Amino acid sequence: MSYKLKTLIVFDTNSLRSTQDGEVAYSFFAFGRPFQVIEEFILEKNLNEDIHIAIPTWAIEELKDQKQRQYQNDIVEFQKLAKRLSGMPHIPQITLPQEEFDCTTYIEEKAIEYIATKEIKLLEIKEELANTVLQSMMKRVMKDQNKKHPFAHSGKYKDAGFKDNIVWESLMHFDGVADFDKVIFITKDTDYTNCQFEFKKKWNKHIAIISDENNALVEIKKDYELYITEREIYDFAQTEYFKDYLADLLKKKSEILIEENSFKIENFKLLDTCKDITRIPPNEHMIESLYVASEIVIFFKDKGKKKEQIVTATTSFADEESKEIIDTFYDFDLV
Repeated sequence: MSYKLKTLIVFDTNSLRSTQDGEVAYSFFAFGRPFQVIEEFILEKNLNEDIHIAIPTWAIEELKDQKQRQYQNDIVEFQKLAKRLSGMPHIPQITLPQEEFDCTTYIEEKAIEYIATKEIKLLEIKEELANTVLQSMMKRVMKDQNKKHPFAHSGKYKDAGFKDNIVWESLMHFDGVADFDKVIFITKDTDYTNCQFEFKKKWNKHIAIISDENNALVEIKKDYELYITEREIYDFAQTEYFKDYLADLLKKKSEILIEENSFKIENFKLLDTCKDITRIPPNEHMIESLYVASEIVIFFKDKGKKKEQIVTATTSFADEESKEIIDTFYDFDLV
C-alpha cells in the first residue's frame, strides 16, 4: 500500500480574529486571513482528504466575546462623540443606536451561520474531563518555579494566560489526534514555545508550532510537494493495478543479497508505492524518462533472528500519458 501524511491544522484565537480598521469586527462573523489562506490552499490543491482544520470551541467563544466587548466599547465612544458634535450648526441630528438591540444574539446567529459552511473539527473539553483538565493546568502552573511558565499573563487581556491554557488543553484532550501523523498549531503567542514536548510525550506525534499562515504554507508544501506537483503520476501509483504489479514481481523473489550474503525472503510489505518521482529531460530523440520510486520492507532471517531491510523499487515508464511500465529495478539484489 502507499501512505499519505495526515495533517491536523489547529488555529489559536489570535489567528482567527477578523478586523476592520485595526479593530475587532462585529457586523459579521468570519475567521481572519490566516484561516482563509490555509483553507483556500487546501481546497485549491485538493488536499482536503489529507489535511483537516480544527478550532477549539473555546476560541470561538472568545471571538464572540471580543466582538461583543468591542461593540459595547464603540457604542460608548459613539455616544460621547455624538454628544460633542450635536451642538455644531453644520452637523445634522445624529441618530443614536437602539439601546435594546441584542448584539450578543446577533453575533451568535452570525457565528452559527458561518461555521455551518465550514469543514472544520471542533475541539471541546468534555464535561467528564473537567477535573482532569483542571489538574493538568494546575501542574503546569506550579511546575518548576524557577522557569518561565507557559501561558503567563500577556497581551491585551488580563485573562489571556488562562484562555491560552484552555485552548491548549482542548488540543491535548482531542481524541482525534490519534488519526493524524502531524499537527500544525498556528498561533501568534510565544507562550506555547515549550508545549511541543508535552504534546509529543502524550501523543507521540510531531507538532509544529507556527506563528503565521505563510510559514504554515511552507510546512504544508514541504510535506505534500510531490502530491501537489505530480498529481497524475502520484494517483496512478495508488491504484490497485500498480500495487498488484509491484506485489507480483516481489512474489517471484526468493532471496535478498546484503553485503555479499544471501538471505531467504520470508515476506514483504509495500510501505509507499510513490516515495519519489524523477523526470529526466528529453534526450536527442525528445524522449523524457519517467521513474517512480517505491519503498518496500523485506523480511528475512539471519541466523534464526528476524530482520528486515528497506528496499527501493524504481519503476520506469514509457511516458506520462500512457503510463506504460517498462521495467523495475531494486537498490538491493533480489533473486
